[in-house]
Amino acid sequence: MKSTATLFCFITSLLTTITLYAQDPNIIWQKTIGGSDSEFFYDLKETNDGGYILGGYSVSDISGNKTDPSNGEADIWAVKINENGEIEWQNSIGGNNTEDAHSITITDDGGYILVGESDSNISGDKTEDERGLYDYWVVKIDGSGNVEWDKTIGGTDRDWLPKIAASTQGDYFICGESGSDISGEKTENLIGGTDYWVLKIDDSGTILWQDTIGGTDYEGFRAIASTFDGGVIIGGSSESNTSGDKTEDSKGGRDYWIVKLDVSGAIEWEKTIGGNSGDRLSSITQTEEGGYLLGGTSYSDISGDKTESAIGDGDYWIVKTDANGSIEWQNTIGGENYDNVTTVFQTTDGDYLIGGYSSSDISADKDENSLGGLDYWVLRLNNTGFIEWQNTIGGNSSDYLQTFIQSSDGNYVLGGDSGSNISGDKTEDSFGQKDYWVIKLNNILGLSENELSNNLTVYPNPTNNTLQLNATNQQIDRVKIFSVKGDLVQQIEGFETSKTIDVSPLASGMYYVQFTAGRQIATKKFIKQ
Repeated sequence: MKSTATLFCFITSLLTTITLYAQDPNIIWQKTIGGSDSEFFYDLKETNDGGYILGGYSVSDISGNKTDPSNGEADIWAVKINENGEIEWQNSIGGNNTEDAHSITITDDGGYILVGESDSNISGDKTEDERGLYDYWVVKIDGSGNVEWDKTIGGTDRDWLPKIAASTQGDYFICGESGSDISGEKTENLIGGTDYWVLKIDDSGTILWQDTIGGTDYEGFRAIASTFDGGVIIGGSSESNTSGDKTEDSKGGRDYWIVKLDVSGAIEWEKTIGGNSGDRLSSITQTEEGGYLLGGTSYSDISGDKTESAIGDGDYWIVKTDANGSIEWQNTIGGENYDNVTTVFQTTDGDYLIGGYSSSDISADKDENSLGGLDYWVLRLNNTGFIEWQNTIGGNSSDYLQTFIQSSDGNYVLGGDSGSNISGDKTEDSFGQKDYWVIKLNNILGLSENELSNNLTVYPNPTNNTLQLNATNQQIDRVKIFSVKGDLVQQIEGFETSKTIDVSPLASGMYYVQFTAGRQIATKKFIKQ
């Protein structure tokens, strides 16, 4: 009997463990990549052979799946993986102090340019001495990861957090933030506390032009995107009133500040967008019709340009503008705790993907509980900003999504860093304190939504007063009704089989009904007469 009881307890424990650690079924593959100390992930791009190039920095020596010793305190760590996430090559690139890579672009010859900052003199892979506290460091590697050239670009103070975007003409835009006056490579004095510092370089790293852009207070750069006309748009946050290059006063605290430059670096227009508290832009992309999608984190209530109050302690704030920077729509998205946007882009079918990290449980817009600490939180919005699909992915510690892309096969590849061991969606233990965590995620919107949607009916449609919701062989967890602008106008508890709701208070027009069942979300439309 004792043996049988022990076996029963073991099996029960095993089944519990399998259930607890079952990963999200939408994950195609995932890889934990790191050494015995810490790795911090920043960027990834799909490569010409269908694999992916990863970049960030590492403080680990040889350990885990890291095969290169550290050059200094921290190095750029470039890792090439194939289409299945297996490492093909890696390189630790740096001098005897600290280097990192915030951004990567693919070059026409099949190599890569990595851009970050450095405070090393000539040592290791660094061929030029530092100019100041930190400098932009631009490194060109070939398709096998070998360093071809590097450039140190900076003034006598701090120049850091740069990102790169390939121009439509074969050159490259680089922008970060600067505290330097004229010195080193810097040809213009500081305007305020820190400014945007944007440069254009050719394919050998030679500076073609540069511009220092800011107001008399603080500007913090975070986002860059090439534009269809050969120019570039840059953005971040600003505390400045009208001064320097700024033509609008602060709305309160920090605001989104976007600046459109032409092919020669001249400012075409700039926009200050914000509410009465802190609003920090993190990502920007040009949309297919020529406008711009902005993503960041907001702490503001209704005020200034903000049309919705804060939900928690920091929310995703998504703003769509036209080609001249005027707001077309916006959406404040979040749960009861902290939600931070890191990346936005447009999908091949015209919708929008939003990514970042969250500590919120189910609340407001969030439909899954936190798995531990911070989790990756990704959403898909339609072209009016309405949430079509979302997914919370993580382990039992903190997981920071930094960027994600749509791969050539239509699926999504997410990249960030993780401190989680096997738990939640994570199927591999951490090698150290933090590792790169890369995930290939199914583009499940069509499949999951259709599967759930086929079991749902909404009638009468159009309707005057009541709406009947039916679910065949399906337990519905939550129902939300949104206006066409994405405003939540009604929320209903879940049901099984059917539910009748009163829609008589709603104004005439079209509405979305969003059904949530586990990880599946489906949307139906109805007309209120």
